[in-house]
Amino acid sequence: MTRPLLLAITLVLSCAAWPAAAQAPSPGFDAAKLTHDNFYRVLEPVAQREGRLVLYNFAGNFDPVWKDGLIPRFEARYGVKVEYHNVRRDQANQQLVAVHRSGRPSPVDVYFAGGPDNLASLPGVVAPYRLADLLPNLAAVPAGYKNVVFGIDAQGRWPIVHRSQLVLGYDSALLSEAEVPRSFEALVAWAEKHPKKFAFTSPAKGGSGAGFVYSAALHFVEDAECRKTLADVTLTQPQAQAWAMQAACLEPLWAYLTRLLKAAELTNGNADTLNLMNNRQALIGTAWEDQALTFVRAKLLPASFRATSLQPGLVSGGDGLIIAANAKSPAAALLFVDMAFGREFQAWKLEHHASRSPRNDVDVSAVTPQTARHLVPAEQARAWSVPVNWIAVRGLTRAFEEKVLSRL
Repeated sequence: MTRPLLLAITLVLSCAAWPAAAQAPSPGFDAAKLTHDNFYRVLEPVAQREGRLVLYNFAGNFDPVWKDGLIPRFEARYGVKVEYHNVRRDQANQQLVAVHRSGRPSPVDVYFAGGPDNLASLPGVVAPYRLADLLPNLAAVPAGYKNVVFGIDAQGRWPIVHRSQLVLGYDSALLSEAEVPRSFEALVAWAEKHPKKFAFTSPAKGGSGAGFVYSAALHFVEDAECRKTLADVTLTQPQAQAWAMQAACLEPLWAYLTRLLKAAELTNGNADTLNLMNNRQALIGTAWEDQALTFVRAKLLPASFRATSLQPGLVSGGDGLIIAANAKSPAAALLFVDMAFGREFQAWKLEHHASRSPRNDVDVSAVTPQTARHLVPAEQARAWSVPVNWIAVRGLTRAFEEKVLSRL
């Protein structure tokens, strides 16, 4: 079994062994009296008495962001030791729900838990602190990344700390700027002139392909009711899938993707697409901006790799930090999440990991030219980026297999 699976099982078993009488610890401060002016003065001595903070991370590729970036900064600033665990999100969610229902203290204080579409999987588990108002560093974050996030009312408790951007990657040593497609229509025309040189990640096997399908839907679907459904985050997953399978208004999308796939190379995942580009078997491919930079830094993509968006937009997603209900170290948790939104750390993670910031004052202008050349230009990121609805994405992905792939 993998380490995250073993960890999840171990944690569930250890939680089950706790005495039934165990109660959540007193927070040691009155959250209702916290202000931006007294936030650090009140919480720092309480956090130092707590002495330890437990962090769960659902995304293995974020290891260095926490281990090399935030944890050393936090431990040096506050003298609080961070205990760090990688977890499988579905297993960690089940564990936390079970612990919460039993009334026991939470085994985790801060959880990097993905996007707010995960909120429904954690009933009662998220601490009631309205982080959007409490944390000083969140004052620099727009409401769309801390209140109603990607259409979901997170009540200020699920702020987005990492933004991911879908891109088209290309090799600038092989394609001039004038040759790079900048619209959906230009992309399919280019692909037909260069058969199998556009690498399209299978939507069922990689988020960049699924995100592309959703981005194309937002462009090609004109029916107003259909567009409302694409943005509807209240749909259940079965409802989204059933709608995508039968909606006549999606026919322009399926027609476009059928045409594109006939000329493209369908790949088995995000990494597979980037590997084809590295081997020069593909000249353009769907990718996540942060993963592509990781490949460039590891010399798994050439230094000539560049990223672009398409007009009118490619999707941008994001993942948030939450504080667990009944956290054993709530003061440390509040300080940790606040530091995660500090400008210095947000600029560091953009520079080193292409992790886009929700802050208004951190964009490509905050990184070195050596990094900026591999990211979507700032003007494109501002104008050609659209929020994702992963519920609709998953419905479209299933329908894509039936409406497009099965008929090629």
